[in-house]
Amino acid sequence: WTVIGKYKPGRYPIWSNYYMRWWFVDVCRQMIGRGIYGSNETLLNCYYRALGAHIGKDARISIMCDIAEYDLVNIGDYTSLDAGTVRGFALDNGCMLIGSVTVGDHASVGIKAIVAPNTSVPIHAHLGPQASSYEIGKSADPENAKHNRYCFPAPHPLMQFFIGNPITFFVDAVSYIPTLLIFYWMIKMPWHQHEGFYTYSDMLAWLCEPRRIPFYVGIRVARQVLHPLVYMMMAILVKWTIIGKFEAGPIDTTSEWQLTRHWLAETLFTRENLLNVTEIIGRHYEGVSVMYRLLGAKVGKRVFWPGSQLVFTGEFDLLEIGDDVVFGSRSVIFCRSRDGLEKVRLCAGSNVADNCVVLPGCVFGKNAVLGSSGIAPAGWYLPESSVWFGSKLCEPVLLERGVDHDDGSEKSENDEPIMASSVPEHRMPMVGDESTLRPFGKAFYKREATYFVWPLIFIMFLSVFTTAFIATLHSVPILAALHLASGVLYGFPVDDRDYDGRQYRGQEVYTLLVMMYVLVHNFHVLCWLGVEVGAKWSLIGRRAEGRYNYDSSTYNQRWELYQLFTRVRRHGRVTFLDFLHGTPYMVTFFRLLGCNIGNNVCLYPTGGDPYMPEPDLVTIGDDCAIDNAALVCHLNTRGNFELVPIKLGSNVTLRSMSRIQMGSSVESGSMLLEHSLAMTGEIIEADSVWQGAPASPVLYFTNRHDNNPDNASASSARGVDYVPDPFGGAMV
Repeated sequence: WTVIGKYKPGRYPIWSNYYMRWWFVDVCRQMIGRGIYGSNETLLNCYYRALGAHIGKDARISIMCDIAEYDLVNIGDYTSLDAGTVRGFALDNGCMLIGSVTVGDHASVGIKAIVAPNTSVPIHAHLGPQASSYEIGKSADPENAKHNRYCFPAPHPLMQFFIGNPITFFVDAVSYIPTLLIFYWMIKMPWHQHEGFYTYSDMLAWLCEPRRIPFYVGIRVARQVLHPLVYMMMAILVKWTIIGKFEAGPIDTTSEWQLTRHWLAETLFTRENLLNVTEIIGRHYEGVSVMYRLLGAKVGKRVFWPGSQLVFTGEFDLLEIGDDVVFGSRSVIFCRSRDGLEKVRLCAGSNVADNCVVLPGCVFGKNAVLGSSGIAPAGWYLPESSVWFGSKLCEPVLLERGVDHDDGSEKSENDEPIMASSVPEHRMPMVGDESTLRPFGKAFYKREATYFVWPLIFIMFLSVFTTAFIATLHSVPILAALHLASGVLYGFPVDDRDYDGRQYRGQEVYTLLVMMYVLVHNFHVLCWLGVEVGAKWSLIGRRAEGRYNYDSSTYNQRWELYQLFTRVRRHGRVTFLDFLHGTPYMVTFFRLLGCNIGNNVCLYPTGGDPYMPEPDLVTIGDDCAIDNAALVCHLNTRGNFELVPIKLGSNVTLRSMSRIQMGSSVESGSMLLEHSLAMTGEIIEADSVWQGAPASPVLYFTNRHDNNPDNASASSARGVDYVPDPFGGAMV
């Protein structure tokens, strides 16, 4: 309210005064978080209302739903918002576009769905997973509500408060015991043990005792290394002693205990909690398979797990994964719908790529592939060796038909989808063979590589070591600030300090502490930059186009080590990059990593998920504006890893949740709207607007391109207008 006041619809130049005010508020929003207001749905609604959003009666909103530009957000009564995006910001031809977003009464927005500025979801419409508000028809079908977690019945608040919350608190509390033991050990040491804190000097004397430094560091290391492991052990214990086993079939929604079981499973086993463990035991390897088996899933051999882990509803007993399955990052698997529980089966050799959504009852045939940004609808069977990608009207697009068997078990009339219930059991093999064995399995498990492959125990050691190193590095600013401030006030030789002989006011002490913290923190940031940039060039070097399979190239092994070092950018729930996005410093950072970036480029104003993983293979022209879009120069289909460069011309705009696959070329003056997918090797033509997954052109500009660079801002100011269609979406 003090920096930006009410958000005003319109188009504002990037780097303008209004943009900078918007940027400052958005960074503060992400840095501060929601605090206690994120603890339940009622308080979360109060939080959004206090910021100016219109939130209707009994609206249910996921804390993972990205909502911003609050004064322009209108959420109707009895709405349900899963982990999607509902915000009034977009980039638009060199400008920022601020517009209203509306979700009507009794409507819903599914996971990974997006409501773009100046569009709406009509009353009683249900935007499905992987959909956008530009789409009409089946993407807003009421059937989609079955797969929105915030349309599921929830246990009574009293059950959550008196049964669910004590259980989750118990698991959390026990997981902190190693950290608390180190803290208790520290305060029981005989250094200033019986001295009271009567003055600020007494406090500094206690805190600056040099022998406490290993304890301070040990507390942070235990928090990062031991806490996730103990948490998961306790959560698994709760799973088998309290929650129990889930079975396929309808859910008794009249039973508060049944609803509480599902709530507990989803709360305890979030993606973040799973990820914290896998970053200790190795993200892609057998340790993750063991964890999933302990949670009840059936998991085969040689599975390649995703680096970011899966978003899951918690019913692991209904998940079956065959041998040699390959996962991409940031994907979602649901075994639960509003109607009941169904198994999800991934047969041997199948592949779930990046950013996919797999719905209940779906079966992947042997060697079937669901490509990037794909959706596997509920109950579908993806035939053996078939290849699918994207999401059109909440259904994937078929790229390769796959294997047709003589018995007709994998055929359908009029190209209708094959339902998993019609496929015989023998067509769903879970045991792998030579046709399913991937380069990763050959190298890591069969030891059939052309180089020495690190064993799992060594990878776990590296994971623990780098986690401890990064925790130690992040403890430096506060420790150094304390000791530097004490040195300035009482002298730098520790043994000669006279804490009793000098007394200072609290204002003086805290002012000096803040000054020293700022000074040391700047050094801390330089250390982060040095570690990440140094690791990139020493471990990876400059990437080149080609194939880098796990059994014939050391690239993937070096990449995994580099990924360990990139964790240095994370500091709690935020990263250093969260303070740079949308600024020229972000451009500088990626130039240091090898990216070829032109002038006047705006990168990731609302953040990135993911940021460019291979920046040295990306070329970005002048005056480009790239929001939370994925520029991915690699493909890992069926475990065959390839790198191909991506090129963006000048005056290119990539909006939130758009994705550019490897080998694509986006020509000058073009724009990809929200939730758009440029396929591998595709050319996005100049002066055009594309939308959809896969993307298709929806508008071509004529006589728009101006070769005079002095007129670039005038050309960009024309922008794109949006006209609501009768269903409530929008067309260009």
